[in-house]
Amino acid sequence: MNYNEIVALRKAFKSVKERQKNKVLPDFENRKNKLKSIREFSVGNSDLLKQSVRKLEENGIRVFTAKTCEDAIGIVLQEIGHEELIVKSKSNVTKEIRLSDELKDKNIEVIETDIGDRIMQILKCKPSHPTGPVAHLSAKTISKGLSEYYGKKISDDPEEIVKFMRKEIREYIEKANIGITGANAITAEEGSIILAHNEGNIFEVLRKKKHIVITGIDKIYPAIEDAINMLKIICFNATGSFIPSFVEIISGMSKTADVEKKFFKGVHPPRDVILILLDNKRTEIIEKGYKELLYCIDCGNCLLHCPMYNTVGTEFAEDKYLGGKGLAYQSISSDEVNKKLDFCLTCGRCKKNCPLSINIPLAIRKIRSDNFIKESYLFLKSHLFWIYQNLLLSMKTK
Repeated sequence: MNYNEIVALRKAFKSVKERQKNKVLPDFENRKNKLKSIREFSVGNSDLLKQSVRKLEENGIRVFTAKTCEDAIGIVLQEIGHEELIVKSKSNVTKEIRLSDELKDKNIEVIETDIGDRIMQILKCKPSHPTGPVAHLSAKTISKGLSEYYGKKISDDPEEIVKFMRKEIREYIEKANIGITGANAITAEEGSIILAHNEGNIFEVLRKKKHIVITGIDKIYPAIEDAINMLKIICFNATGSFIPSFVEIISGMSKTADVEKKFFKGVHPPRDVILILLDNKRTEIIEKGYKELLYCIDCGNCLLHCPMYNTVGTEFAEDKYLGGKGLAYQSISSDEVNKKLDFCLTCGRCKKNCPLSINIPLAIRKIRSDNFIKESYLFLKSHLFWIYQNLLLSMKTK
């Protein structure tokens, strides 16, 4: 257990919670209720998915559906062709299919353009939050790792680290011809792809000659206004702000009607937009009765308030599958219960602080045990482990 990482994680989480406390998102309760209703309607709605695909294709976006991770990788390789450098933005779905590792095995270099993800890529560490992947690393730790990697002294001043990483990332962006991103939402009414970001890197990535978007079939929303409501909620829960710095809405290629009001496409890049909609057992998860877990919008607010995650950090995680919800999802989709689920206290703070009130404790109890006696044992075991780890943490950080 790296106790310095736990301290850094708590510090980062505390700053977000303080920003949330000092702001109030207007009409927050009604917004959350509306979002939950939309997620209940949209997730697993095959008619809405078909409508989305039809509208996207009408807008000139090439759409592929991928049943498995291998299918998605195959489509990406086909679209990449002979390119040897790809720039991409932060995406939980690309982590899910292990895109960077799979392309690296084919001698294709993949560069993360989000500063946190690029640091994580260089330092070869695990993510600690869906929107703040290196929240568990102090500036000194990052500085030390970067200095070793680049063979020169990198300042431990946070602003200097950002400046250095920005310059390095930009050099790769300028060389690349293909950009890959995830998507926060796909809308059925307009046939649009919606992406939110604060750094501005997605704006750069999607302006390559070809833009490949990879996201899950659970990201479908009826209309743009439903997706914007979701973005406000995810942003507030993830960062304490009301709206991301940038929201990109892609509804086809660039076009102009300036001459005789006739449309001409492909005025500026990207000249080709590809969308890959991944299933990867999402349909099975719904069929098994765990549809509610797919309502998740990856804001990470459950992690901010999880007593166990705030005590053991990424020990209560498996790669991108963070905390109780992540481990529950991973266990269902892999058909093998991750033993780290034994850590869950089933205290309910995740549900209380989830904007969709997803009943994660109930799902975990159903997954990890099949009777009252076993669950009682795991309840006691997890609480004793949590108390013990807190005592160790207090001694190690005095």
